[in-house]
Amino acid sequence: MSARSRTNQLLYQTRLLLAMPVGEDEHAEARRMALEEGALAQLELALASTIEEIAHTCHWPDVDWRQALIDPPRRVAEIERLRALREEADSWLARLLGHIDRLHGEEGAATRTRSMATIASTSRGSLADDLQAALEGFRELLPALRETGMEW
Repeated sequence: MSARSRTNQLLYQTRLLLAMPVGEDEHAEARRMALEEGALAQLELALASTIEEIAHTCHWPDVDWRQALIDPPRRVAEIERLRALREEADSWLARLLGHIDRLHGEEGAATRTRSMATIASTSRGSLADDLQAALEGFRELLPALRETGMEW
């Protein structure tokens, strides 16, 4: 499977995970957390696959996706676009990267549901909301990244 096909597959699977109902039984919260972290992991893999697509087009040596965003082997428009988006504190990519960092941390990214008073007092949306926004942002940006790569 090509990196392009894999990216598409991962984005589709993310959409499926985010659309799964959590139910209303005693396992609903654990199921929600598992679905959120599963979708987050899929988005991380999709980001890595997208960067692999770019790396292949640019004939880069193997490079970790995180390293490519920090210090790419060569400056290319597609990676620079992602890097600029990463620097926008409230962008879908910046939020996604923060969630990915937490996913790999000791606590994980998904959290137990807070009380209604806590939810009402915070301006941040849920992890699922952030993941949905990241999926939409990713799907909007991907054709432009691929189009730029085709111009090479």
